Amino acid sequence: MSFLTDDEAATLRLARMCLHIVGGEDEFEPQPELPVEHDDFLLKILKEIASDSVYRFAEVSTTRSNVEAIANRAVGFQEGAQALAADFCRLHKGGVKDGAFFVFELGVGDPTVNLYALVKYDYSQALEIVHQEGATGLRRIVEAFVGNKAAIQKSALVRTRNGVAEPAISTRDRMGRPAPILTDFFLNYLQVTRDRNDHQLTSDVKEVVKLALQDNREFLPKGGMATCLSRATQVLRNSPEINEDIIRQAVWVGAGQPADDEVKARFDSSVDRLVRKKKLSGLAFAPAPGVLPQSVKRTVTTEEGVRLEYNTALEGQAVTEEKLADGRTRFVVTTEGYTDDADRTGRAA
Repeated sequence: MSFLTDDEAATLRLARMCLHIVGGEDEFEPQPELPVEHDDFLLKILKEIASDSVYRFAEVSTTRSNVEAIANRAVGFQEGAQALAADFCRLHKGGVKDGAFFVFELGVGDPTVNLYALVKYDYSQALEIVHQEGATGLRRIVEAFVGNKAAIQKSALVRTRNGVAEPAISTRDRMGRPAPILTDFFLNYLQVTRDRNDHQLTSDVKEVVKLALQDNREFLPKGGMATCLSRATQVLRNSPEINEDIIRQAVWVGAGQPADDEVKARFDSSVDRLVRKKKLSGLAFAPAPGVLPQSVKRTVTTEEGVRLEYNTALEGQAVTEEKLADGRTRFVVTTEGYTDDADRTGRAA
């Protein structure tokens, strides 16, 4: 379950929740803790937004301190949630949409662990409903949140252990482009730093694709691993954004687009396992072109008259180039098969 471990996902429970309105001309109004409701729906949403971490808390972070104060019971949940919301509202200035700010406390099977979810929900009618209906309006916003998860603009998930927040933090920001960039506003609120850049993430994806193909080598078409990797790399390179679906598609294309559902499921299973291992679950990011170079046709003609023509995507795999100590160059071609059209009649080709 990406940021969540399997045990956490299986035992996750909604313990407490608080909701504040952010935006508008009025001063910030602290709100009381709300009764927990819509547990199943809210937990489903929170699991879905729990992507693996590419950010970690900076050395100094007010948000981390406020979360830890709740987790170690230095302050009550209501007071701590109000502090988190007040700080969010203070930074919530021009150009940022009005909406609702949720703070959730989540328990898991391990009693030493608590998770805290901070979610900004863009609900255009939030201010009007609260002004008209007060606390009843807050419950209506919760119901709207459950019914329209697409309106989630920003989210962060923090894990605490024995009252101390772990550095890695799961974040999403719909307004940050390209993903997983955070807008300056949300970056300043959370006070986090980027832990993995697009180059590192793309390198990890390239490794996932390679290993997923190797895992299922018996199902690969003629042409071998090098050709399959070349096709898969082009899918990644040409995608405006890499995510789990694109990784699966790249492996499928690389494998020759197998039509058999059972074979496709084998590749998908390998991808899912490797994505989890590389901590890429739930992430979306722009591909780093330097990691996925554009392949072109290269022709090498030696002084001895040997002509070698190949796709540069095969370099380092099917074709390797080695500089010898005496200054000469050795090309090694590794293949699973070849066609020999040599003219053995003695006639010139």
